[in-house]
Amino acid sequence: MSSDQWNLLAALCGALIVGGLLVAAQGFALAPVAAGRRPSRWVVRWQRAQASLPEAWAARYRLIAWAAGAATVGGWLYWQRPVHGLLAGVAVLGIPWIWNPAGTSERQIVRLEAMAEWMQQLAGVHEAGGTLDSSITTSAPRAPTVIRPQVRLLAARLRVGATPSVAYRQFADEFADGAVDNAVMLFLTHAQEHGPGLSRALQSMASLTEQEAIQLRTVDAKRSQVRTGTRWISVITLLIAAYIFANPSWGEIYRTATGQGVMFVLATVFAAALAWMRKLAQSHPAPRLLDPLPAPAADPRRAAQAPGGEATRAARRKGAML
Repeated sequence: MSSDQWNLLAALCGALIVGGLLVAAQGFALAPVAAGRRPSRWVVRWQRAQASLPEAWAARYRLIAWAAGAATVGGWLYWQRPVHGLLAGVAVLGIPWIWNPAGTSERQIVRLEAMAEWMQQLAGVHEAGGTLDSSITTSAPRAPTVIRPQVRLLAARLRVGATPSVAYRQFADEFADGAVDNAVMLFLTHAQEHGPGLSRALQSMASLTEQEAIQLRTVDAKRSQVRTGTRWISVITLLIAAYIFANPSWGEIYRTATGQGVMFVLATVFAAALAWMRKLAQSHPAPRLLDPLPAPAADPRRAAQAPGGEATRAARRKGAML
């Protein structure tokens, strides 16, 4: 290819890459899914990828996306080759996953600990003489911070007259975790039978959940050694690759059309290997014990008539005020 053709191709690729990164940065805060619609597979995958990162990285990812756009433009201008700029931007964009090469269970552990603490609160309030629904409503303002929004929404649904069984199932669907399903199944059983001994059952559930959190923290601590080793191997590999590309005597071969293709394939294989290793080491929530509730009908009139449909909308308004 001639120099003019390379420049034209680089300009087109650079414009497309920068535009895509800017759109990703602007759309980082995903719009809420409309009522009655399930999120797409790509949205779910993005949420899972983001949830696998520590809080500090996830909170600053928009800044990283902007830095990736700058790296793409800078790499394209410096090397005058489109794939060089593309890989520079992708490397910056993937820094959170490169530095955290295996998914951590910290969020899942914190959520389990919060559920155990909330179960203990419910047991104490119920033992003082309240019903299960009133205990949930009373404990909502003092629920652990991690699960407080979901608990407040559950309390608001019960306040506005939603069917308890539906409200409990909606609460479980918001977590999609088998450990939360255990507690919800206890709620559902008590709502049907109203038998005695709920306080003892809640205390036992809290102890089991706390033990599960302790075991998961032990496993996560052992995986930290693997994460540290993989992190430094990835960083050293990227530094060696950057040196090769920047060295005129070694990196000149990658400035040809064939070299650009080879470099893109090698980078794709490296990224795929990191993704595969991350998938093998990642901890997943416990399998669900309850089937998700079916989505409400698309027709607004039918959605309003669906069980918990109007109550859910009223509960969200009330939950925001709690």
